[in-house]
Amino acid sequence: WYQRRVREAVVSTQSTGSLGKGLAKLTFDDTYQKQRARRMAQKPSHIGEGLARGGKSLLMGFYHGVTGVVMRPVEGAAQEGVEGFFKGVGKGLVGAVTRPLGGINDMITYTIDGIHHHTQIDEKILVLRHPRYIQPDKILRPYHTTQSEGKYLLSQVTRHTHWPDLYYHHSLLTTKSTFILTDQRCIMSEYDDVMNSWKVEWSHVYQDVESLPCVLSSGTGITFTAYMDPNAGFSKFFKNRRKKSRIVTLPNETETQLLHTVFTKRLRAH
Repeated sequence: WYQRRVREAVVSTQSTGSLGKGLAKLTFDDTYQKQRARRMAQKPSHIGEGLARGGKSLLMGFYHGVTGVVMRPVEGAAQEGVEGFFKGVGKGLVGAVTRPLGGINDMITYTIDGIHHHTQIDEKILVLRHPRYIQPDKILRPYHTTQSEGKYLLSQVTRHTHWPDLYYHHSLLTTKSTFILTDQRCIMSEYDDVMNSWKVEWSHVYQDVESLPCVLSSGTGITFTAYMDPNAGFSKFFKNRRKKSRIVTLPNETETQLLHTVFTKRLRAH
């Protein structure tokens, strides 16, 4: 009986999914529609993750609905002047209704998906090691544990960003934080216990790093300054690009020297 009820609920998520897609289109925001499509493509693996992601969607729906009333006219005016301002007012007012409704809809979808996956009886597979890391030249080399671990971490960190980066190097800072270097950027990532996944805390493409990294006086970490992404958050409204000082603390001096050398080499290559 319980399994039958769950299956019926799963069928209902197809309807909520279509409704959510329709509400997203009514926001007239292409960026929001693409971000939502990427989020919804990542199904929760258990009921806890479903509830967490559902709650986050609900809160973000109301948040963006309210802030959009102010932000859309400002963004429209910055891009198209007076005409853009009035277009922004319209989008903001529509979004004030559709985004909270979309958040409620997505919360229901995530919750039901989480329950569904939680009730599935899957065969347990014991993973003995991470998949082999194949370097860009496609030459098959002996299995390298550190590189394979780093490639796996990068794939988990970039699940929601869809960056096409290639793995270069990584340093485990703690059991729940890692600093990754790719062919295009540096990434600080932390493990989110609630979402049961890795998330990007901050990142910078190498072109935005102002200078080469320096070793901290303690010998167990590096520091550098980088420009903020001009398209992220409120940075787009600043005339001059903001700078941010970053500190990466490592467990020992050996790891610090290795990261300093590799990071410096990567920056000089750009």
